[in-house]
Amino acid sequence: MRPALEPAGALGRLGQDLVRLRRRVWAPVGALVLAGLVALGLVSDDLALLDSLGVIFMYVVLTQAWNVLGGYGGYMNFGMAAFFGVGAYTTAVIGHSWPVSPVLATAAAGLASGLFALVVGIPTLRLRGAYFAIATLIVTFAVELVALNAPFTQGSLGIYLKVLPLSPLQTEQLFYFVFLGLMLAATVIVFLIERSHFGWALVAVREDENAAEVLGVRTTRVKILALLLGAVMAGIVGGIYSYRVLYIEPAGTFAIDTSLNVVLMAVLGGAGFWQGPLIGAPVVMAVGDVLRVAVASEVNRLIFGAILVAVALFAPNGVMGFLRGVRGRRFTI
Repeated sequence: MRPALEPAGALGRLGQDLVRLRRRVWAPVGALVLAGLVALGLVSDDLALLDSLGVIFMYVVLTQAWNVLGGYGGYMNFGMAAFFGVGAYTTAVIGHSWPVSPVLATAAAGLASGLFALVVGIPTLRLRGAYFAIATLIVTFAVELVALNAPFTQGSLGIYLKVLPLSPLQTEQLFYFVFLGLMLAATVIVFLIERSHFGWALVAVREDENAAEVLGVRTTRVKILALLLGAVMAGIVGGIYSYRVLYIEPAGTFAIDTSLNVVLMAVLGGAGFWQGPLIGAPVVMAVGDVLRVAVASEVNRLIFGAILVAVALFAPNGVMGFLRGVRGRRFTI
């Protein structure tokens, strides 16, 4: 019996050694990449590069925000554009109407998106599966209609904000570092959630919500808190985005492409892993830039759809799930 057990024990020790090695690698590699990004932002005068990287950082934050409920909780959410847009319009309306500090306006954007999430989440989070996904789509379209017809949003004319008293390079560097800092903060938050009781409760909801309720998990409260946290993060990003582009209008702000991109980034990188958005967002943005130059927009969407189907079939847990050898589904539709 002993000879049969020794290989298994050796394999077990090898697996534990690989896990420890992976944990040791993440920290130095992450610190090195972060230091490189900070140095790049300080020394580079390439406005296009700084802008492109800033957009990637922004999408990482949005994908981390989605990941809390969508990845760990298993609820397919197509409403991130709504929370993003509410935050953007909050700062736009405030900045256009009153001489308020951008910091306070951005804080108000996060608060507004959080309150909106509470109003939306209490009824919709009682739905499951495809019903919840459809409900979030309907909410996004409804909010866009409100922005299109409400007098304080100026409808399809949109809202212009005042230009910041900075040079073009200073402006790009400012938003580069703001989005970089938000990306770091969002990643740390999701990293801590993954290792907390709150994160374990979300995973329990994802794996079997009925069983989680029987075991005492307050599933409705956990889901609302997850949606609330993601909405606040998305609202803050939307609020900063409005100061970045200086013009907000309904169609672009509440574009469903924003929600679809976030879902694709999470699924590709690995929904339910804190590293997933860090992998998925840059890859999707890079592929998107190449496709926009090479093919028509309609073909672009078809290719992205094919990529999503291929990931669902061959790597249902994304890149991180493939690297970790995790099997099974991370979320349900």
